[in-house]
Amino acid sequence: MQQRLLYLALIVLLFVSCEDYYRPNLEVVPGTMVVESRLTTDSAQNFVRLSLTRNFLNNDALEWITGARVELIESGRLIIKATEVNPGYYTFQHIPSVGKTYVLWILYKNDVYESSPVVMPPLPKIDSLYTRHKIEQKYRVNGYGVPELFSKPVREICVDVPITQQFPYTLYTCRAIIQWEYYPPSPRVGPPSPPLYGWRTKYDNGVFNLAGPKEFSTSTEVRQHPIQMLGYNTQEYLDSIALIPMNWIVIVDQYGISKESYDFHEKLNKQFLAEGSLFDPVMTQVFGNVHCKNDPKKIALGFFDVRSCRQYRYYFNMGTGPDNQVIQRRLNEYYDISDHGYEIGVRPVFWEDNYS
Repeated sequence: MQQRLLYLALIVLLFVSCEDYYRPNLEVVPGTMVVESRLTTDSAQNFVRLSLTRNFLNNDALEWITGARVELIESGRLIIKATEVNPGYYTFQHIPSVGKTYVLWILYKNDVYESSPVVMPPLPKIDSLYTRHKIEQKYRVNGYGVPELFSKPVREICVDVPITQQFPYTLYTCRAIIQWEYYPPSPRVGPPSPPLYGWRTKYDNGVFNLAGPKEFSTSTEVRQHPIQMLGYNTQEYLDSIALIPMNWIVIVDQYGISKESYDFHEKLNKQFLAEGSLFDPVMTQVFGNVHCKNDPKKIALGFFDVRSCRQYRYYFNMGTGPDNQVIQRRLNEYYDISDHGYEIGVRPVFWEDNYS
């Protein structure tokens, strides 16, 4: 018996001694410039963010490009210089004009990078914004670790958008703000504690929400385009059952974009939504519109995006399902609202209810 155990131990030792970790000799290459930039008709949203790519398995902090010279050329003549307000983050105070052509120009370490010329599209518009009842179905892992299809009744916010030669392509971002109230327990002695009036933000699903004419379509309108889905059970969006949900303020930014911008973001969406199945798109590099002028071999990653912008704000009480329970009201006052917060004893200036 002891001899068999000895043989077994020798066999195990043999296999363990043969184990070796493969460590590939990866080439360390200089970082590639990454350009993230946006120019809109809202100067508060205009920025250029410059950084360098990192090598594989590099866990160092992102390296921002500081001290670059960043300029905006308008219609081939007017030059607007950017200000570096934070490391690698540049802004323009200039408000661009619809119909004019813009070029982003960057000088960094004797290399000149320039974007393709992009025309500022006309201001887009929404014909109508409304909600409809829907059952959202998603696969989630249950308590036993098995994927299971879950269904949840939701209210989907949709828009109808005209399609014309002037603005056939649009992009949307949505920010839904749930309002809540909290009433602290009253103390045994002294006056009651004042209530808290707070808010919390829910953003869209993380992919680019694009709308445009379908291939071979002759329609002049995009109908029932989904913007955001919100569940009837608003308590699920708060982190305590002591907080009382008090309905929504929804902020929709609608952007008029170019065909090139539409195609670029659509390719990114296909990469983001790939799940590793047989029919997923092949992972490829998505090329932008920024190039090195003095050395075409050098690659700049990113896209100079020129968008016209229009914002819409609404108050919603979604009810519990039937259409006649929904209260929808367009808001005309545009207050600055942080992602989350609360005020003690008094409602915030932007607060909305069924009777405002």
